[in-house]
Amino acid sequence: MLVPLAIAPLRSQTAEAGADHEITDWILISASGDVTLGLSQPEVGQGSYTVLPQILADELDADWQRVKVRFVTGREAYKIAFKNEPPVQKEGASMSTTVLYSRLRTAGAAARGVLVRAAADHWKVTANQCRAEKGFVIGPNGQRRSYGALAADAAKLPLDPAPHLKDRTQFTLVGKPLPRLDSKAKSTGTAIFGIDVVVPNMLHAAICSAPAFTGSLTAIRNEAEILGMAGVRAVVRLPAVHVANEEPGSQHPGLAQEARHNAVCVVADRFWQAKCAADALDLAFDPGAGGNLSTAGIDGLLHQALDAEKAVTAVETGRPREILEERAQAVIERRFVLPHIAHAPLEPVNATASYKDGAVEVWGPIQAVAACQDAIAASVGVKAEAIKINVTFLGGSFGRKIVPDYVVQAVHASKAVGRPVKLLRTREQDLRHGIFRVNAGGRFRAVLDGKGYPLAVQARVVGQSLFGATRKSWLDQTPEGAWDESMVDGIYNQDYRLPNFLVETIDTPLPVPVYFMRSVGSTAAVFFWESFISELAHRAGIDQYAYRRTLLADKPLALRVLDAVAEAARWSAPPLPGTVRGIAYNCYVGRGGRFKTYVAQVVELVPAGDRLALKRVFCAVDPGLVVNPNTLAAQIEGGIGFALTTALHSRITFADGGAEQTNFLDYPLLSIDEMPEIVPIILPSDRPPQGFGEVVLAPVAPAIAQALLQASGRRIDTMPLPAEAFRR
Repeated sequence: MLVPLAIAPLRSQTAEAGADHEITDWILISASGDVTLGLSQPEVGQGSYTVLPQILADELDADWQRVKVRFVTGREAYKIAFKNEPPVQKEGASMSTTVLYSRLRTAGAAARGVLVRAAADHWKVTANQCRAEKGFVIGPNGQRRSYGALAADAAKLPLDPAPHLKDRTQFTLVGKPLPRLDSKAKSTGTAIFGIDVVVPNMLHAAICSAPAFTGSLTAIRNEAEILGMAGVRAVVRLPAVHVANEEPGSQHPGLAQEARHNAVCVVADRFWQAKCAADALDLAFDPGAGGNLSTAGIDGLLHQALDAEKAVTAVETGRPREILEERAQAVIERRFVLPHIAHAPLEPVNATASYKDGAVEVWGPIQAVAACQDAIAASVGVKAEAIKINVTFLGGSFGRKIVPDYVVQAVHASKAVGRPVKLLRTREQDLRHGIFRVNAGGRFRAVLDGKGYPLAVQARVVGQSLFGATRKSWLDQTPEGAWDESMVDGIYNQDYRLPNFLVETIDTPLPVPVYFMRSVGSTAAVFFWESFISELAHRAGIDQYAYRRTLLADKPLALRVLDAVAEAARWSAPPLPGTVRGIAYNCYVGRGGRFKTYVAQVVELVPAGDRLALKRVFCAVDPGLVVNPNTLAAQIEGGIGFALTTALHSRITFADGGAEQTNFLDYPLLSIDEMPEIVPIILPSDRPPQGFGEVVLAPVAPAIAQALLQASGRRIDTMPLPAEAFRR
């Protein structure tokens, strides 16, 4: 296995040696027969380092034991289109396998085709008399010739743009639970994450930022004293950068740089020297226009919006307004509020940068290559083609490391001292001065028909708009105003049968820096939605599974996962004494409708002293074709663990213009003793691979809330779920 540190076209690896031959944008074959496969998507823990090469290698008929992997960039083949934007190279939106599946198969099959033709030419036979198998081409008389021996001739042949692809029954690698290629390196400590990078002549930097998001540096009162500390080389004022909406024609939202400075970094010989000096800085800041930002004020805006007279209509079918007005006395209403939360990856953001003679080289955990290049170019005035990005493994991201603010800061530090600098934000700096998931509030109203099922439903979701803050071109425009589909993910496109349905949104703009987080808006919206469906079933006195099954009667793929999870959890059988269960469903629709992944979950809570504890989570999924069952099962387990952190612990509060939480002491992650048993139920499918990295998160919290409703009659209207709700 080759750790993906360098970033370049494949040919640059060993072209000078003349021993390796590039066949397609993705495949390099050495004379020895080793195959290097290009990986265009950063490995964030999701398994791309194994799954995407697995697709390539299968169509290529490569020997998996001789496969190496290398991160690649710089070509159109490596880019993915996100909604209505031009294609860019980045990992996000759970689209890597979905979008690249056919592209990689075609590349592998085209390479196999020229290798077979090269062998056929060598043996003076026709290509259809030969076949490929595990790195060899086998001729009509059993003769064998290795890919290494054929590569030079194959590289000269034209590629078939539409090669014959294997039938699924012919797959030898796709669908197999192959071990992850990065497991050994990560287990032995040889894998290189951004935080591990060492380059010659490197210095280290620690940072101190303005407490308020809109703050400006006004003075460094003890700069001379700091410069006199051991190992300190420089004190560098850093310009304020923030996530900005895209400019017309741009490929992605970038970073806007302001004239004000809002942070200071200390550059020193060693990181501890830099950190101690940064901690000793005596800084003065003007809090700026957002200096009065507070949680109370944010919640006040939410509640005003929930009761506002007007909202922007996203979806309206039938006569929901009239029915709710006509039957006002029968209206069932629930309200919900969710806070901002932080991505909190275990590896804090960091980058190593070298600025020299108008060129920049960067090493680090970077999730979006193009965004990083563009942000650096705009910030320090160099050309994008003069910027080389070296992508390491990412120690978690969940969307945070798409935003390259920390990379730009490292480049400024390097430019100031004329040497490579590794800038590492401490956990405290990373958590308080990071990028957050938006808050949300929900008001849901319904009238039931004579059988207890929803006749009319009004769903209103309010809060800081993610698209409004980062991607205005993605907003849906209506005569009433614009609405943000991410605010109502899993609601406006929900699957239940609703004859009269109204979905509304209201944006409450804030100076809080926000960006996409794993599962985007569905974590909030599906919690609201599924909790409200549970409320309606509870009011109607109908079993929660049966209620959902009736509402999904004309959705066979939805019923399939719902029935599978109910059967696995033995829903029809009475639970053990003291055990309570909850069920939830969601169809996760990829951005722009790129995919649909179906998921249903059942949670079990059991007595544990004076509390209820989460024992098991059954999770049934239909993700289309599964390339690697091992990585998929791991994503189910990891996704549910991430969702449990959000459901049980995560909350960012604000005072005096900034975030209050500082570390895992006051922003805890899920602990090992809280992690339940996960029972994955992966359903076979004839569909191509669908997105998966984010899809299992949303149903977790509403399923737990439903179980608590059953246990005590208490209705949960916020996350994190109150600890007292678990008391028996």
